[in-house]
Amino acid sequence: MNSGTSRTVRRRLKAIATAGVAAVAVSLLPSAAGAQESGASVTEETSVAAAAAKGTTYLSFKKNKKDPSNSRLSFYFIQQVSPDKTRTWLVDSWRAGSGLGTAHNKIGRDGCKSFVGWLPSGTYNIRSFSDRFEGDINGIVWRLSDKRCTGKSKTNRTALFIHSEMKKNGRPGSTEKTRWDGNSDYTSNGCVKLKPADVRELKSYRSSYPKPTRLYVS
Repeated sequence: MNSGTSRTVRRRLKAIATAGVAAVAVSLLPSAAGAQESGASVTEETSVAAAAAKGTTYLSFKKNKKDPSNSRLSFYFIQQVSPDKTRTWLVDSWRAGSGLGTAHNKIGRDGCKSFVGWLPSGTYNIRSFSDRFEGDINGIVWRLSDKRCTGKSKTNRTALFIHSEMKKNGRPGSTEKTRWDGNSDYTSNGCVKLKPADVRELKSYRSSYPKPTRLYVS
């Protein structure tokens, strides 16, 4: 990471929790991190590159019931400060959508409805990453594990990704699924969807932080 990038990342970092090793699993949960956000402080002296060698990362997706297309995807770093202490940092956060729901409709809020509803709440494994994916979606994608919803139907949601709208090479295209037309494009068939600039920014952290292996949805 060059010095300019390092300074930019340090400005974004927000310390939100300190916990012992016994509480690491709890601190990984978005609800635990958010509960202590009011006590956040920034430690400019932290060396991001050095800290990344002793820590883990995860993603959190917070659903917005009023407007599912204006939900939030956040990237967290768990720093191992010492053998018996960790610190959780909010590295970055972006607007994201999941499902077909918006502020102007009532659909998309049922995680049991395939191709319509947002992601069911719970923990997902991040199975794989590609920056040249080709299919119904293209370009930069993270593949998520399947998830069975908790409703009466127990629908098993499959083909779940974090993605945007672009061509296989990451450039904007001319077709609807390869170009970003604005806020209306935050809707999806259930995947987590970012605008192209933000999905590229999330990808950029792969070079300076451990790669996330979990997504927590709530």
